[in-house]
Amino acid sequence: MAREVYDPKKPELEFYNVKPPHTPKMPKIPRTTNIFSRRWFMLLYGGFLTVVVVLFFANRAGLFDNIEFFRKFRAPITSKINNIDSKNPEVVVATIEVNNFNYTNSNTIEELKASVSLYNNKKLIFTGNDKFYNVMFPVGQRIGFRMPFDKNYWKKANRMLIILDIDDNFTHSNFVRIRR
Repeated sequence: MAREVYDPKKPELEFYNVKPPHTPKMPKIPRTTNIFSRRWFMLLYGGFLTVVVVLFFANRAGLFDNIEFFRKFRAPITSKINNIDSKNPEVVVATIEVNNFNYTNSNTIEELKASVSLYNNKKLIFTGNDKFYNVMFPVGQRIGFRMPFDKNYWKKANRMLIILDIDDNFTHSNFVRIRR
C-alpha cells in the first residue's frame, strides 16, 4: 500500500500551511441591545416585582389594617378591639370599635347583631352575642360596644372572631389577634 510522504517538491501535500483565498470582510455592525434585556433593568424589575408580591401578601394578611388608606379597599366596615379593661378579677371587658367607611344603605341601623367568638388557634373556646337597636351609623362614623368575657377564657384565647349582622342584609366578619 502506497504511503504519502512529505515531499518539498510537491506543495499540494502541505495541508498545514494552506491559506484560504482572500475574501473581503464586511464591516462590523454595532449591536444595540434592547433595554428590557439589559442586566440593570432586569435587576430593577425583579426587585420591583419582589416588593410588590411581598406587599400584596402583607396586605392579604392584614398587616396594613391599621393604616386607614389600605383599610378602605378591603371592606366597607372594619371592626377592631379599641380597649381592654381587666381591672375586675373575674371579667375582661373588651370595647369593640366598628368604623363605617362606605356602608351606605341608610344612616340608621334597625338591628345590629354582634357575635363574638374566642379561639385558641382553630379551637373554639367561647361564643357570645349581643343585639343593638336603632343605631345611628352614617359614613365616616365609629361606634363602639362593650363585651364582657370570662378571664379564664380570655387568657386561653389568641384570636377573636367578630361577626356583625346589620339589618339582616350585610354580614361582616373579622379575625382579631389578641395580644397579651
